[in-house]
Amino acid sequence: MGRKKIELKTIECPKEKSSKYSKRKKGLLKKAEEMAVLFDSDIILLVFSPTSKPNLFYPHSRPLSGILEKLSNMSEYEREERDEVQFQEDDKVIELGETRELLDENTSILRNWQDPHRVDDLARLTIMEDHLVSILSLIKKVQNEQG
Repeated sequence: MGRKKIELKTIECPKEKSSKYSKRKKGLLKKAEEMAVLFDSDIILLVFSPTSKPNLFYPHSRPLSGILEKLSNMSEYEREERDEVQFQEDDKVIELGETRELLDENTSILRNWQDPHRVDDLARLTIMEDHLVSILSLIKKVQNEQG
């Protein structure tokens, strides 16, 4: 079962903010470490806490100076080009997710039409009924025009 989406909003209570920040930071650092290992990639993660304390993460298998040197040796053009490509990829991922949601919704609707006695949502049944009424009206109109 998937997790429920939460509404993102600023946490006002300092105690709650600190607690949630600590938990989220641990999860973020774990993901960064997993990515570094799985993809043999260089990762630097700089996060400022709600109290403005900086937290720097980088894989201990590689020296920080080596990673920073690699970044500084890249031309500004390479960094900007990489950013543009990443933005395009992110847009495609978002578009793909939206398309999948639409496909899932349409598949569900089609399933309802194939097996209407299993539909237990009154709103869905009303939509199906309205659709049938409009199709029937269109058929009658075409019949009247032809005959």
